[in-house]
Amino acid sequence: MQTRIGKMKHTKFAILLAFLCTLGAGKAAALPAFDFYYVGFANAWTSLDTSTSETVGHHYGWSISADVRWLARRIALDRDTPAAAGASVSILHGLHGQFIAMAASNWLEDGSRYRAWSALGLGPELGIGISTSNFILPWSQTFFVSAGVLGNLANYSQTSLYNAYISWLVKASWALELSKGLALSAALPLEYAFRADGRSIIATLNLGVRYAF
Repeated sequence: MQTRIGKMKHTKFAILLAFLCTLGAGKAAALPAFDFYYVGFANAWTSLDTSTSETVGHHYGWSISADVRWLARRIALDRDTPAAAGASVSILHGLHGQFIAMAASNWLEDGSRYRAWSALGLGPELGIGISTSNFILPWSQTFFVSAGVLGNLANYSQTSLYNAYISWLVKASWALELSKGLALSAALPLEYAFRADGRSIIATLNLGVRYAF
């Protein structure tokens, strides 16, 4: 494995583009909602590119992440329908940032294993959510589905080897309002990473808080 300078340049461009898109959108929107996920349990499956076979290794790890989202549009549902009373659909856009740290994989058939790595990722995110105040629980809830693309800078643990890669992210999240502006939040992100020497699928369970300004 070696450092991929060309891919780093592409990642830096993707990160810069994400910042520009988000800042430009923020000027035309209200103050954002901020999600901070301070507990993340991660699993990853990596397909190794070798000359003889394709072997899948399994990793355990952890993550922390944060989202900043602006409301693009909110549509109230039919108030004459009891099930839709107090409910609305929202379209949101923003920025997703994360740090993941994965342990070395299980031992593979050839007696080797994929080394541990950590990565810092950043990119734009777009999604749609539905908010309701009378679904099962008496508190306001929001269910949200989003997708994004991330530029990532990674390091192989205990080495000086770095590489950059792009990944696709899809995420389902839920928030339960505790008080005005403050909510308990949970998310299930699924990431497909185009790593320098293989492809990784990373699934995470995140718990945290949301604050809407």
